[in-house]
Amino acid sequence: MRINYFASVPYPEVTARMEKLEAAGLGLEIEVADPHWILKVCELPMAAKLGQTLKDRGFQVCVQGPFFDLAPGSLDPFIREHTQNLFLRTVEIAGSLNAKNLTLYSGYNPLLHSKVLDQWFDICLPLWQETVEAADRYNLRILIANMFEEDPEIQLRLIDDCPPEAAGACLDVANAFTYSRKKISTWLGALSYHLHLVHLSDTRGKDGEHLPLGQGRVPLKEFFQQCMKKNMAPDMVFKMAASQSLESLQTLRKRGLGQYQIELL
Repeated sequence: MRINYFASVPYPEVTARMEKLEAAGLGLEIEVADPHWILKVCELPMAAKLGQTLKDRGFQVCVQGPFFDLAPGSLDPFIREHTQNLFLRTVEIAGSLNAKNLTLYSGYNPLLHSKVLDQWFDICLPLWQETVEAADRYNLRILIANMFEEDPEIQLRLIDDCPPEAAGACLDVANAFTYSRKKISTWLGALSYHLHLVHLSDTRGKDGEHLPLGQGRVPLKEFFQQCMKKNMAPDMVFKMAASQSLESLQTLRKRGLGQYQIELL
């Protein structure tokens, strides 16, 4: 069973990182996160030129969009409008880059939304549906990722209310390990039908940590065993600095995990 691995690289660094990542056989997840750049600076023809270069060189490409201070389910219509503008513009950028997926975080925070969950869904769902419909015009799938969620139900509910096959899930393993008491096997089991991408990094269970694989407490063997057991082979992004992605790829290979070779452990 073949797995496609990706390095996560900020847009301005893509050209400089291209050679090493190509030599390592890694795809690219391009981080597009700066609101000012997205709305005011980015020129779509330049993004399209980069996208064509990557396509010509055989790169598989996906994009991660902005998330800092964004709130698809905010009660403030101005905040929702700003979030929607960023999402829709990022769709255009990802389409120009010939990406197959655009990952966006749900914006759910249990400290704010757990007691008003239905209201939160009612408010944010139109924004997600418009974003998914816009992405579909580029043959681009929107993947909804977990940040602070305690379980996969938030992602599943949003996905189920969007057109089939136009939306899916991205599992951020470090976030699930840090903010959820559910086992990784529970996340994989619930998301299995919708899971297209995994953000893979290690953590000691502290907020915001995305360490190279093998430097934290994430049960990597269990994670890969569950993927193999469920016959799952989602694309996997090393969610860390590009140089650490190469290090993490070697860690997987040394442990025999690169292509689910669990028997070698």
